[in-house]
Amino acid sequence: MIYLDNAATSWPKPEIVYKTMDEFLRTKGGNPGRGSHSMALAARQTVDETRMLIARFINAPEINRVIFTFNCTDALNLGLKGLLRPGDHVITSSIGHNSLVRPLRKLESLGVKVTWVPPSQDSGVYLHGTLKRR
Repeated sequence: MIYLDNAATSWPKPEIVYKTMDEFLRTKGGNPGRGSHSMALAARQTVDETRMLIARFINAPEINRVIFTFNCTDALNLGLKGLLRPGDHVITSSIGHNSLVRPLRKLESLGVKVTWVPPSQDSGVYLHGTLKRR
């Protein structure tokens, strides 16, 4: 899974972001896939074009492998609860965000094995699931 999100963590945005969003909302602000009026069709076309560009960027084998979610919490819940089953094993950092920790704790109670890897006491980081000193 590749998660691309800086919308929640970057401010101010580059001016082009404000201009593009303003134009989009004024001319294509319909609900993509929910109507046949011009704004809904234009919104759908923009979503499809964006999905195609992202698929190319990450070398996804198919454009339908690119999905858009509301936020990180939504994406994590969709991925974790949609893919993991009792008996599966997850290895993760013990200092994860609540949007990761809470769903994993729930899945743990349902039979998913979770290994919580602590950060290095020397450096405070861990790399690729293995503790390494810097």
